[in-house]
This record gives sequence, structure tokens and C-alpha cells, in this order.
Amino acid sequence: MVKRIAIMAAMVWVIASCGQVQQSQTETAELNKIKELVSEPLGFDGKQVSFEGIITHICRGSGDKMRVNQIDDPDFSIMVMLEQYQAQFNPDFEGMQVKLTGLLKTQVMNLDQAEERHDHDHAHDDGHECSSTEEAIKRLNERGVTPDVRAFVELKSFEIVDPVSEEAEEEIEVAEVAHSGGGC
Repeated sequence: MVKRIAIMAAMVWVIASCGQVQQSQTETAELNKIKELVSEPLGFDGKQVSFEGIITHICRGSGDKMRVNQIDDPDFSIMVMLEQYQAQFNPDFEGMQVKLTGLLKTQVMNLDQAEERHDHDHAHDDGHECSSTEEAIKRLNERGVTPDVRAFVELKSFEIVDPVSEEAEEEIEVAEVAHSGGGC
């Protein structure tokens, strides 16, 4: 009987210690600031990024995206596409602090300005789309149009930070005021 208890205690200890190692590896992953992700999105395009922030808006219509503000500077925020985690989020999460990991993607918002004057020397169907952000930027620059590049993150994992830090708590109110009526 004592032998069984000792074996079970050893198994519990091994399982618990494995979980702790995995958690500490997650915690040591480099966290980016949202400011750097949205200021230089092309440097992170297609790469996995991790960051912390405050959920300031979850889309009421589709529920498939949310906006996350930088904790220490609510002027910087990024859209997060919830993907397979959509069912795990609801508007009650607004104001919560989160750690997120996902794939950063970029999108050129004003590509239609290049399409208006886009002459091709090759045959294709109407509705030609650029195969990359870089191609879209090149096309806009050739036509003298400044590209409007936006970043968003496709969510791969998340952790709700509980409790919210005092610093974050103070920034939540500022973020809500800064983005009221912002929507999805």
C-alpha cells in the first residue's frame, strides 16, 4: 500500500513539474509591444508574435474579431481575428488583460487607388489582385500613392491575465474613451 502511494505521488510530481516547465517556457517568450507591431507591420508580416494588451472591443455583429490596446499606451491597438477561439470570447471579456500569440498579417487598405490607374501588359481577368503586400505597395508607389498598410493578428493561443494589473486598470478607461464608437 505504501509502495502504491509513493508511486502515485511520484507520478503526480512528474506531471505537475512538466506542466510548470511548459508554462515557464510560455512566459519567457519575447513579448512585443503593440506599438511596434502596428508601426512596422511589414517587419512582422507572416511571423508569429506574442503581446499583452487590454481587450477594448469584441465585435457584436460577427463575433469573429476583437481589438486589443497596448497596456501602457492606449493610442496603439491591433485587430485580432479570433479564428477557432471565437466561441470562447464574448463582450464580457472587454476590459480584461490578455496575453496573445498569433500570426501577424498585413493588408493594404487603399489598393483600389492603384486599381483605378492600373495598366497591365499581360492578359488576366478583371479583379486582378496582388499576390503579396510587397507587390501591392510597389504598385501603389509606382503610381505615386502612399500605401495604407494595416496589421492584424490571427489568434493561435491566448491567456487571460487575472487579475488585471493596476497600471492596466487605469489605462482601460482611457482606451474605452479613445475608441468609443470605433466598432469592428
